[in-house]
Amino acid sequence: MVVTRSDVNVRDGAEGRYVELFFNKVLPFKLQEAAEATWEHFKGSEKHMGNGSVYTKTAKDVNVPYTLLEQFTKEMHSNSARADANMKQVVRRYIEPDRDVVIAVVSVSPAEVKHKMLGGLRYQVRSYAVTKRSSASTPEREVSQLQCCSLISFDEETEAKLGSDAIRSLTNFLIVSLAAKMQGHQDCIENALMDHALLVQ
Repeated sequence: MVVTRSDVNVRDGAEGRYVELFFNKVLPFKLQEAAEATWEHFKGSEKHMGNGSVYTKTAKDVNVPYTLLEQFTKEMHSNSARADANMKQVVRRYIEPDRDVVIAVVSVSPAEVKHKMLGGLRYQVRSYAVTKRSSASTPEREVSQLQCCSLISFDEETEAKLGSDAIRSLTNFLIVSLAAKMQGHQDCIENALMDHALLVQ
């Protein structure tokens, strides 16, 4: 049995401390359908929703299949807090025989939390969305599993400049904000699959 769950962990890695958020969801759809819906979501604009509003966005064609480069300015929110950030993002899809992987790497620079300046703040978010055949599948019915993980890390200069209290506040802000965004990813992908299933009936 596959349990649908989500979790948040703080870990120490080779490049310092980072925060890991993940969720795991069984989808009652075939792997190919779920993989295509996941890629359509991440290559579109909806991936930016769920935790704020995008002000400006430019995309660059790099002539590499399944690869996007984007720059955008976004207002993020987390409960009552707000932050403006400039972001650069690379999104890439890898198709493998038994799974589909979408990787998004975002670099965030100067952000301003309303009512509190965090000048020079820099952090990175690495996100992974893996779609694979679920172990809950039966010979009569294939179902898929969507696993998403986001890793948040700050550069050393930011940690030294802001201090542990500010980093803790910012980490809490980002956890709530990214959790909302990850829930948005899951909801959008699942809704797209349901809409498609209704259209073909």
